[in-house]
Amino acid sequence: MGKVLITMTGRSVWGLFNSAWASIRQFDFLPDKVYVLTAGCGTDRGRMVREMLIVLLREHGSPAEVELLEVPEDDIKEIGRLARETVERENALGNEVAIDVTPGTKATVLGTVIGAGKGRVDHIFYLHIDSLRNASRPYLEIPLGLQRSHDVRREVL
Repeated sequence: MGKVLITMTGRSVWGLFNSAWASIRQFDFLPDKVYVLTAGCGTDRGRMVREMLIVLLREHGSPAEVELLEVPEDDIKEIGRLARETVERENALGNEVAIDVTPGTKATVLGTVIGAGKGRVDHIFYLHIDSLRNASRPYLEIPLGLQRSHDVRREVL
């Protein structure tokens, strides 16, 4: 059984990267495979996110398979369908599935959580930062006292 993370692009590349890093450190969730939903993300930015994640994951011992999935920016139904299919495929393989909602836009987060909720989602990660001032930097360069990692699914259910 492997670990799979579904995350998404948003306004900041650092939000995605730092939340994945925090989930590794705080929850020992080191994914073998990551799906990045690239809503409205340019090709260059998507490639940059992919390369950043590969470096992070490999440094922690993961095989670091990172797949970019282009999704529409504001079609919640279609985003939900793609998320559901991805979760169901990974569930069928017996994998532990996590969703990270930190970096996504509202439409992407809603579509992903609602669509994926039809399958088995083991974790929903969210990295809260008290102030966005200086948030566009690596996780360990932001005072840890200003950041709180959450596994929302475990905290709420």
